[in-house]
Amino acid sequence: METLNERQLDQLQHDFISALHILHYHDALDAYGHLSVRHPLMRNTFIMSRNMAPALVSSADDLITLTVDGARPTNPLNQNQLFTERFIHSEIYKQYPGVNAVVHSHCQSVLPFTINRVRLRPCIHLAGFLRFEGCPVFDTRNHEGMRLGPSQSDNLHENGSAGSNLLVKDEFLGRKLAYKFVDTKTTVVLMRGHGFTTVATTLQNVVFRAIYTAQNAAVQEEAITMQNAAMAVVGAFPIGADPGIHLLSKGEAAAASEMCEETVQRPWDLWVREVEVCPLYQNNA
Repeated sequence: METLNERQLDQLQHDFISALHILHYHDALDAYGHLSVRHPLMRNTFIMSRNMAPALVSSADDLITLTVDGARPTNPLNQNQLFTERFIHSEIYKQYPGVNAVVHSHCQSVLPFTINRVRLRPCIHLAGFLRFEGCPVFDTRNHEGMRLGPSQSDNLHENGSAGSNLLVKDEFLGRKLAYKFVDTKTTVVLMRGHGFTTVATTLQNVVFRAIYTAQNAAVQEEAITMQNAAMAVVGAFPIGADPGIHLLSKGEAAAASEMCEETVQRPWDLWVREVEVCPLYQNNA
């Protein structure tokens, strides 16, 4: 007979696979990107899938447990099945005991905000969790040189990050990325030319944040495009008109974020059903 702890782990594994499918269904993940969750019974470890497309994860056999310290598989036989960027997850769990789930995404709608000075800010109520002042951006160029030395550090900027593929491929870069979450108001960190990482206390909440980060980015980009188009047509807005994009206020963002925390089960139930009835996704956990 299964114990309560075993049932808890079985349910988490099932939900974890559903979460991967949901993130793919809603275009937060494609063939790349990954999700992790802190192990509920061994908090110094966390669970990821093996190195495969998220949509194709289908059973507990596709899941791997890794150590928070060093991102090593607890089963050495899994050593050759690991994501290169598992250090994103391990270093966040190491620095923030309250974080229990992490998503790393390459979502297309977010990418433009990673490479220019326009800050991604909360502009829809379902994305009130985004940092009001704008999501910080992590840039591997700012850290690769610290490891390579001054002579090569200059070359990184002059030659387009020579030798860097933008991946967070070790503990050093994972730690530098994790530092970006040091302000508790930061739930999403953008990554230059790469994507974003988001964190939460639960699996359901981190999925919610990944999906609505992408939706907020799409809305904000479209609003900017509309504003620029209007300016091109009229040349200037009439005196007294407000030409600005009306983002959420700090108070609105906080209140909206609290509301979403309380209602996350509603979209989760819908999203689970969506992937259950789609033949692409199989969940045998």
